[in-house]
Amino acid sequence: MKLSDHISLIASGDNGLSMTNGLDCNVYLVDTGEGLLMIDAGAGVDNDAIEREMIRDGYRLADVRWIVITHAHADHAVGAPAFAAKCGAEIVTSPHEADVLSCQELLERTMEEYIAAGFYPAAYRFPVMSSVQTLQDGERLELGDVSLQALVTPGHTGGCLCLYGKIDDRWVLFSGDVVFFDGYINLISIFDVDLLGYKQSMARLAALEVDMLLPGHRQPLLRRGGAAIQKAAAAFKRFGVPPSIC
Repeated sequence: MKLSDHISLIASGDNGLSMTNGLDCNVYLVDTGEGLLMIDAGAGVDNDAIEREMIRDGYRLADVRWIVITHAHADHAVGAPAFAAKCGAEIVTSPHEADVLSCQELLERTMEEYIAAGFYPAAYRFPVMSSVQTLQDGERLELGDVSLQALVTPGHTGGCLCLYGKIDDRWVLFSGDVVFFDGYINLISIFDVDLLGYKQSMARLAALEVDMLLPGHRQPLLRRGGAAIQKAAAAFKRFGVPPSIC
């Protein structure tokens, strides 16, 4: 689904637009003119459905150069190794999230909790990813005509990675699970949640000019995305907590 001339939404599960497998997060594709960036990779249950959406928008998996994982949760990350193996793309995330992706014991323990809570089927597995590259806070991911700044924004997890830059003459924030439509956040009781870090991260994002807000779930905002971030930041500033999608 084309969102602008160079940005497509190629996956979205049941906590979104129900385009692909129900477990998938929103997956975005950016056409840089010299290859494609994939932002998140879905749950890995039906990668073929995601590839079909890509083809429908006129793109080829073979042209993906980077797969960016916003954070180390299964619905965002598990599809990445299979996609990378097919197209030779590099997988990249923040240092904290890379550490989580490389820790088998941690992945197994947290997935047991998610399965017990009914979020994933009993046979679901989260593979270890040990060769992930990292982006430090403030670094840029540059390819073709696109330059996106890495913003490490603790809160939903310990090192959530947002990407920010100008595409198609609009300021775009790929926000992962940090902030959503109408000022919602995603606060869950997991091992690396950081409530005070969330407050600080939201204040930082609220200082940005944002036209398109492209979150990891629910609907993307194509205009006036900054208003949603400002609403969440205002709730934190009043010593409250914004409403959560979970």
